[in-house]
Amino acid sequence: MPGGCDVLSSKLREVHIDANSMLRYDYKEFSAALGKRVKQMRKERGLTLRALVVQHGFHLTQIQRIEKGDGISVPTLLRLAETFQISVEKLIAGLGVVENGEPRTKSSRK
Repeated sequence: MPGGCDVLSSKLREVHIDANSMLRYDYKEFSAALGKRVKQMRKERGLTLRALVVQHGFHLTQIQRIEKGDGISVPTLLRLAETFQISVEKLIAGLGVVENGEPRTKSSRK
């Protein structure tokens, strides 16, 4: 498409990002908070670790690691949302956001 790149380039040049107001996430904080939320939701629903293994096909160590805050894969995140019958958005809402957009330190990156 002739001229298409020129239009896109001019639009990209119009974007200005203020580094002081950028949205930032901390992966370790996200994982820890998600683990707490998963454990809380599991208990609220009366589910044991064994029930998640037997009835929902998770591995015991997988759930233990998630609840401990060791991180999670996207497919597992989707399965947990299905298990708890909530949207992924609700499951992760507000987790790991760094206040005031402060830059992450090397220790907060994974």
